[in-house]
Amino acid sequence: MRKVSLHVVMPLLLVILTLIVGTFLNTEAQAKQSRQSSSKKKTTTSKSRGSSRVAKNRKSTARKQTRRGRSSRYKLQISNKEEKNLVRRRGRLSSADKRKLATSRSARRRRTRARYLARLRILRARDNALRNIAASNILKDITSGEDPDIRSAAVEALGGRSGTVVVMDPTNGRVYTIVNQQMALGSPVKPCSTVKLIVGLAALHESVFDPNEDVQISSRLSMNLTDAMARSNNQLFQVLGRLLGFERVINYAENFGFGKLTGINYPGENPGFLPEEGEQETGLMSSHGENFGVTAIQLAAFTGAIANGGNLYVPHTPRTAAEQEHFDPILKRKIEMTTEDRLRLMSGMIGSVNFGTGKLANNPIAQVAGKTGTCTGNRDRLGLFTSFSSVDNPKLVVTVITTGSTANAASRVLMRGGAASVDVLAFARTVLDG
Repeated sequence: MRKVSLHVVMPLLLVILTLIVGTFLNTEAQAKQSRQSSSKKKTTTSKSRGSSRVAKNRKSTARKQTRRGRSSRYKLQISNKEEKNLVRRRGRLSSADKRKLATSRSARRRRTRARYLARLRILRARDNALRNIAASNILKDITSGEDPDIRSAAVEALGGRSGTVVVMDPTNGRVYTIVNQQMALGSPVKPCSTVKLIVGLAALHESVFDPNEDVQISSRLSMNLTDAMARSNNQLFQVLGRLLGFERVINYAENFGFGKLTGINYPGENPGFLPEEGEQETGLMSSHGENFGVTAIQLAAFTGAIANGGNLYVPHTPRTAAEQEHFDPILKRKIEMTTEDRLRLMSGMIGSVNFGTGKLANNPIAQVAGKTGTCTGNRDRLGLFTSFSSVDNPKLVVTVITTGSTANAASRVLMRGGAASVDVLAFARTVLDG
């Protein structure tokens, strides 16, 4: 076997060693580079985390400052009891207490106004709905046989409000027009203070009090029937109602045509309803009409009976030319009413228009006698005005009932009802006299 020479082996060893060292150094360099890149990534991540943390801290600080500002304002708001205590102290308040009091009052005013505006929006929406319903009903009215000119005046006087107008002749029951027949015939409402006409006439006929003397209504107050009717005094009619008693009040109401069909020649009439014993205290029933349900046509027919001296006619619209030329009245019943009782009742109705609750219906040219009524029905406010003219020679009865939901709707619709009566009466007289 041949020996390998040294000068051949040494170069090979050097090459192998070089390869080993190079591989080692290359591995180290790659490891170092990997460590450096990893370190850079960590640094970048930590920087991004730090920046987001700073942003969050800033937002948190801003929120805390906002809350702190709000809480500082809230700290100035105090309870009603604390506010009353501060008000009692008045001039002895510190600057901080004055700021608390001012802030609390300002916040309360803002809350009160917000509640008022919210309620007002609801009420206005309700009023719009009522007006739309009335306008829709008026378009469905049966106008055959009605006087178109008087009807036009009645519609104009109603002024787009939710309500009804009945115009008729008290001497024979002839109906000239009914605006919003659905409401006038088919929707009984609380009569409110117009029930005082029933109670007053019943009390006069039954002689439960002396009409020549004032009625004692409290330990310090007394009033006569004329002033009580004119000013719609509740206490006096509560006294008269209790003197009459429940049964007699209801009997007279039935005799005057309430709680029964009038017999008018229109479809959809509702008889209304009367209170049942035990439902309501007699006094309140006699002043406010509690648990009564009357229709505008019933009220108009009864007002006509007061105007003509006791004849309760069946309301009737002449549908044919022959009926219009020769109108035959239909007498339903004769109401027991002495001339003296009628004049006393009319005196209060005239006073209502001249100086009482219906004074906006005053007409110096032709004397109007009327009775007002305002109250809350099942849901909405009611305004009623039933009237006739002229007093010496009654030719027209006008009954107006309007509804509204706003807090002051009753007074508005009532006064509008009185004005509507005057407008219609004046126009209708011109038409009929012409």
